[in-house]
Amino acid sequence: MADNVVKINGAAEKKNLSGEQKLGDFLSRNSKVLFGILCGAIVLIVAYVVCFYASTSSVRKNLDKIEVIEYSFTKDASAIDGAELASRQETALKNLDPYLNKGGIVGARANMLAADIYGQKKDWQASKDAWLKAASKRKGTYLESLCDFNAAAACEELGQSDEALKLYEKVSADKNFVDRSRAYFNAGRLKEDAGDFEGAKVFYKAIGELGYTNDSWNDLAKTRLIDLDNKGKTK
Repeated sequence: MADNVVKINGAAEKKNLSGEQKLGDFLSRNSKVLFGILCGAIVLIVAYVVCFYASTSSVRKNLDKIEVIEYSFTKDASAIDGAELASRQETALKNLDPYLNKGGIVGARANMLAADIYGQKKDWQASKDAWLKAASKRKGTYLESLCDFNAAAACEELGQSDEALKLYEKVSADKNFVDRSRAYFNAGRLKEDAGDFEGAKVFYKAIGELGYTNDSWNDLAKTRLIDLDNKGKTK
């Protein structure tokens, strides 16, 4: 009976504990568990900070290396002859190779430089492939549209008008791309070349709807619309 009284009184006493007392009692009884959780959280935070710093540092170092490759390639380029230019191109492409398959901005930047070099060499297939690879590494960013636009230009050099048109259409839909009017015009031009004059009209008119002022591409589009209308090619 005495044992039962003690338990009942103890229960009653616990019911009368204040919130602070209950918290203190909980912390006292679970101090080891809570300490372990706290330590684990600290370890995770430290690990994240270290990984983030290491990742950021690695990206910066790789970008610096790519900048060195670019500088070595472009330094006094206007004063060198064709043989020296070709040698620099090959050296730059060889030095860029370790970075081409890296993700994020490093891989994108390496492929953009490689694409530009291939374009200078008029190796349009390699240039197109590098531009598309660069775009794939920066999806949803301005760089994706920039690289897709240049890939479209390479497609045109290869005579791949349908693929170029798709890329120009994709780029022109990007509201953050500053050269949308040019992308629209190029799409309209390809439509016109293919004999789809109504399709060309849609793209040409879309430039004016952007609301840009003093836009040379809009002026050219207006000229094309007038010409198509005068020739009875559009309604």
